[in-house]
Amino acid sequence: MLLIDDDELISRSLRDYLVGQGLKVDVALEPTAAGALMARRQYGAVVVDPYLTGGIHSMQPSLVDTIRALQPYSTIIVLTGYGSSSLLHAAASDGGTIVCSKPQSFLELSELLHSIPIRHSKERFL
Repeated sequence: MLLIDDDELISRSLRDYLVGQGLKVDVALEPTAAGALMARRQYGAVVVDPYLTGGIHSMQPSLVDTIRALQPYSTIIVLTGYGSSSLLHAAASDGGTIVCSKPQSFLELSELLHSIPIRHSKERFL
């Protein structure tokens, strides 16, 4: 799976926990790094906080759109404390996107990742 979150403390801690739960996890701290990783491989799941630091008022729905374009077979899990109507609408129209409110415990997120439906693709990393 790919985790996109610019809070390094949270993303590294979550990565360590999920690796301990048997998942393979790549971390991107910003959209450019995430794009590079997504261009190289397909992920079973992409967990993203679309409101990166300082971006609360300028959230780019295009971040989720970019993930979907680069990862058409991935389940996207959007973690956010700010559920905008455009984000919720985008998730409702895409059966492969799940919106979860922050904060989520590592245990709850791990359980969600282990229970997501398998979407068909040639190669996936969950």
